[in-house]
Amino acid sequence: MARRSLNSHQVRLRELPHAARLHRVDPFRTADRAELEATAERIAGPRGWCSFAGWKPADVDHILIRFETQAEAAAMQRWIVASGIETRPPPERFAIPQLTVADYNRPNQE
Repeated sequence: MARRSLNSHQVRLRELPHAARLHRVDPFRTADRAELEATAERIAGPRGWCSFAGWKPADVDHILIRFETQAEAAAMQRWIVASGIETRPPPERFAIPQLTVADYNRPNQE
């Protein structure tokens, strides 16, 4: 029986075994997402981290930010707590009237 090869996600998880957990249900504002990414890049460099939504029962509603070392994950976890990014408000709803579509089944009213 042939052995299946690993997919790129599995390889990346093996490269980055340590995780910081951010509990967040609502989406991020653009500025908050940029600040999170800038902090992760400052801690681990641009290729030294990745983030994804948790899928295990204990990780539902969490964003897992993976790092190569435990020290990097601990530094990120400290930043998450200190910055209060988990409790920041979500972006405001887009509150303009919805556009309607023309009714093509109606005969022209000329």
